[in-house]
Amino acid sequence: MTFQSIDKLLDLILAQPQWETQRRYHLLVKGWSQVVNHRVAQHSRVIAIKDDILWVTTSSSAYAQNLSLQRYTLMTKINRRLHESIKDIRFTTNRWYQKPLVEPEAETNLVHPSIIEENKTSFDNLDKASITPQQALEQWLEQLKVRSQHLPLCPRCQAPTPQGELNRWGVCGCCFAKQVDN
Repeated sequence: MTFQSIDKLLDLILAQPQWETQRRYHLLVKGWSQVVNHRVAQHSRVIAIKDDILWVTTSSSAYAQNLSLQRYTLMTKINRRLHESIKDIRFTTNRWYQKPLVEPEAETNLVHPSIIEENKTSFDNLDKASITPQQALEQWLEQLKVRSQHLPLCPRCQAPTPQGELNRWGVCGCCFAKQVDN
């Protein structure tokens, strides 16, 4: 018998039919931080799934109330992104201080995918008091043109798109927002 990593062994165990509920729970725990933004993920976590109802604990009743108002949107995102069939989401402050059984993976890259890393441009170094608003607008538009020449194109709308958006969503932010709304 060869040595296998724990992850491979767990995947083999979770692939068995009798472990389907645990596999779904594990998938939802990992996927929760992908569905909600980073701040919400810090103040909430999945605690159970029972009868296709997802139970999520929050750090405060205000978060529970706010998320319960968004539950249909969240449910749609979960069902689409994780290929699940969740019927409802319930939020509670119960068990927040209890240590989770599975730690969600920490988000290592907290930079928004739309941010483009670049050097300071000559526009930033101009004496802003000596130019008119029209000149400032023209220089800013020229700067946008130069910046967008080096960006890859969105496969859907052919607009210049930051690489981070393509890596994360496969399309530009506008196309992704339209896709989520539909």
